[in-house]
Amino acid sequence: MPFFQNLRQFVLRLAPGQRFLLAAVLVGGLAVLGGIAYWAGQPDYALLFGRLEATDASRVVETLRSENIPYKLEEGGGAIYVPRQQVYDLRLRFAGEGVVSEGPVGYELFNSGTIGMTDFMQKLNYKRALEGELARTISNIRQVAQARVHLVLPERSPFRDRQTRPSASVVLQLGGGGGLAPDQIEGVASLVAGAVEGMSLSDVTVLDTRGTLLSNPDAGNPDITLSSNQLRTQHAVEEHLARSGQSMLDRMLGPGRAVVRVAAQLDFSRTVEETDAIDPESATIISEERLEEQAATDNSNATVRNYELSRKRERTERTAGAIDILTVSVVLDYKPPVQLAADTDEEPPLPEPEPYSPQQIREVEALVKNAVGFDPERGDRFAIHQARFDTSADDQLAEEMNEIGRNERFQLYFRYGLMALALGLAAFLIRSTVQSVANAESDPLALLAGQPPPSLTGRHTAGELAERDPAGANYALSAHNGQDPDAPLAPDDLYTSKLSAEAKARLNAKSKVYEEVTQSIVENPEEAAELLKTWIAEDLFKEDDASSSAPRPIPV
Repeated sequence: MPFFQNLRQFVLRLAPGQRFLLAAVLVGGLAVLGGIAYWAGQPDYALLFGRLEATDASRVVETLRSENIPYKLEEGGGAIYVPRQQVYDLRLRFAGEGVVSEGPVGYELFNSGTIGMTDFMQKLNYKRALEGELARTISNIRQVAQARVHLVLPERSPFRDRQTRPSASVVLQLGGGGGLAPDQIEGVASLVAGAVEGMSLSDVTVLDTRGTLLSNPDAGNPDITLSSNQLRTQHAVEEHLARSGQSMLDRMLGPGRAVVRVAAQLDFSRTVEETDAIDPESATIISEERLEEQAATDNSNATVRNYELSRKRERTERTAGAIDILTVSVVLDYKPPVQLAADTDEEPPLPEPEPYSPQQIREVEALVKNAVGFDPERGDRFAIHQARFDTSADDQLAEEMNEIGRNERFQLYFRYGLMALALGLAAFLIRSTVQSVANAESDPLALLAGQPPPSLTGRHTAGELAERDPAGANYALSAHNGQDPDAPLAPDDLYTSKLSAEAKARLNAKSKVYEEVTQSIVENPEEAAELLKTWIAEDLFKEDDASSSAPRPIPV
């Protein structure tokens, strides 16, 4: 094949350094292309199962390995990833085949027949089913990855003083959604206590997989429970009032430019007041009795009237949790500096922050008092202060985050830039190689004249830049011999002028032979081609590279 033969001759004519560079670029380009193809061909993995037990993970991995399905293990082998397009099919299939256990069993234990089962086995299965149902319910909480419940259900005793109360222990494996709030822990304990007859909140112990006690051992004490509820109510009132003032200042001054804190004292005592009000002017006659007595000497009359006064009875009941005293504290940051436009090209220095004026302070004070329900007659206290906030930690954190983002973008751009550079260099080298071989095939006359292709030597003439015709061979020979004064761009004539007369004579004689051979090839191209094929077959064109530094002709 002429193309590959010419390519081989082209490589052989290169210097050792050029060959090494060509090989390095080709190998590098192929490596980059192979890396891109490998990276693009990698499957997109998605989570198949997470937080698996070791036995379940082993069964899943064995099944995937036996079917040659690619997978990845994460989180210490507890999470298995497979190609995204196969996730749902594999989940449904493994669930149907029972490869992955479904967790604790529940009331489905009683789906099978219980004929022949002893009373002890029935009680044991009931206990297992109740534990499984409770564990399933608790596992539905977002922060809980897995739960186990252990119940102690004592036998009933006919004697009250010998009756033992049931108890429960709950072990929670918390996931990545954060810890449980105290209300949630109390809710878990209440759930278990409410599901077992005769169990109270103090009989339930909740802990995590690290052995940390989560439940409150004094949860059943009414005094402590009341104090906890009161403290929780007080915190809720304080947070609500502080949030009311904080949200208003954030909208008015800007986020983070003011801090509002509220301390509330609540009255949890319940009082009932009864008041009877009597109006003395509202007397009403309800009865009247007249007495008349006649005597021999005197007559007497008497009247007896009974009055009823209007009476008003008031009953006032004061509920627990009323606000007794409020203490409000407000801290304002200085006003942010305003950067003014400069008349010159130099950037002016940033002005220093300024404090708020007394009028602005009074306005802020009035707004916050109205927002939190400040009552001076109740004995509430209010304090407002302004100072420069220390934002160095926030600024440093923001700068670190920006630096991390810049580094990630730089690494991404640098990686893709190297890939693009390697691809461009490989494409340029391959294009140059193909073009050089194509020029060698299309210009056999120049090769026959002892000249390498122009693309190999870097020497071009003005005529070679124009469209070639069959007479281009004579033009090339004329340029080689210096017959066209404006054509040569290489410094060949400078060396020819320094040759001796004998050397010039030999060179001219050789040029005449080139002209005759060229003319013969132009007139009889088919016969010349047959002659060249015969020479190639007889190895007449082989020369010793060490004995001659002239360029080796490329067979055509």
